[in-house]
Amino acid sequence: MSENTPKKSAWKHKYRHLKRQEDRQEFEGWSENELIDHILELREELDTLQEKLDKTNTTTAEEKSPEKAEKGLNFEGFKADWPYSTKFVFLLSVENRPLTSKEIHNHLLKLDKQYSFYNDPKTTLSVYLRSVVKTGRIKAVKIPGFREKLFAMPEWVDENGFLLNKFKPTIKLF
Repeated sequence: MSENTPKKSAWKHKYRHLKRQEDRQEFEGWSENELIDHILELREELDTLQEKLDKTNTTTAEEKSPEKAEKGLNFEGFKADWPYSTKFVFLLSVENRPLTSKEIHNHLLKLDKQYSFYNDPKTTLSVYLRSVVKTGRIKAVKIPGFREKLFAMPEWVDENGFLLNKFKPTIKLF
């Protein structure tokens, strides 16, 4: 356990540093008044989101159960503070089928409130997906005749990079 601690803290430090750099670039060239106005807008958004969150938390379990039964999916374990690689693996595991970037995007919009605050969430998603595919945590699969790539767990793909036959019927082509 002590061996993992330095790697974990180094990763967190590097992530925080990169995040700060990204944040600084976003506000570069802003005047003090523009920053203050932006902060006030963000506070208003936070209040609105908190109100929405409070409303959703007050709904009863009976109201929620038909929706879950209809979809048959349980996203309760999702945590917004996970790294994106873990979020992707979680979504694939819950769906138990390969997903397109559009499907992942739609799930993240519903589950991860921070995701929607990016200037361009789809582009951000694309960058994170490419990065996670590079590490091998998930696989990108191209289906002939299908425009989008599918993202799958490594065990769902054969050694040649093709999707296993048992997952082909689960693909939503349209």
